[in-house]
Amino acid sequence: IRRLWTVGQQIAERDSTPEKPRKLEEVGFGLGGEHPAYQAAGRMLPNASIPYAWYIRVPDLVGFVRRVAPVLESRLAESLAPGYTGELKLNFYRGGLRLIFERGKISVEPWPEAHADTAGASLPGQTFFHLLFCHRTLEEVQSMWPDCWANNTASVLLSGLFPKRAAFVYALA
Repeated sequence: IRRLWTVGQQIAERDSTPEKPRKLEEVGFGLGGEHPAYQAAGRMLPNASIPYAWYIRVPDLVGFVRRVAPVLESRLAESLAPGYTGELKLNFYRGGLRLIFERGKISVEPWPEAHADTAGASLPGQTFFHLLFCHRTLEEVQSMWPDCWANNTASVLLSGLFPKRAAFVYALA
C-alpha cells in the first residue's frame, strides 16, 4: 500500500499542470468485499466501503431459474442433499415457485396458488432474490425479515442451492 501511495504521488506530480494541479488524496481497492487484501491491509486503508446492495429485477423468474438449473444441479450435487428427489414449494405471498427434483435434476414450475400452509419456505416480496443471487444466506434473510421461514428440508436445499458468494458487479453502459 505504501508503494501504491508513492507511485500514485509520482503519477499525480507527472500529470500535474499549472492550469490543472493534481494531488493524490487517497488510494483504494475495488476488489469486492471479501477479498483477502482488505484483511491484510487492516487499518492502512482509511475508508472501508461496504459492498453495495443490488436491486435486481427478474421479469421471468421461472425462465431464469430454468436457465441456471445446471448450475443449481451442480451445487446440489456438492451439498448435503446430492441426488435429492422431491419437491420444494417456495411461497412469495403473491405466487411462488415449485422446484421438482428427480435424482438431483431440477425442473421449475410457477406456483400461482402459493400458500404458506403447503410451502417448504415463505420468502415474501423480493427476499428470494437475496438467495437466488447468493447475496445473503438463508439465515441472514431470516434474521432481517422475520416473516421469512423455511422448514428443515427447505433449509438444507436452499442453503445448498444458493450459498453466499462474494461478487462484484460491473455496470455495462
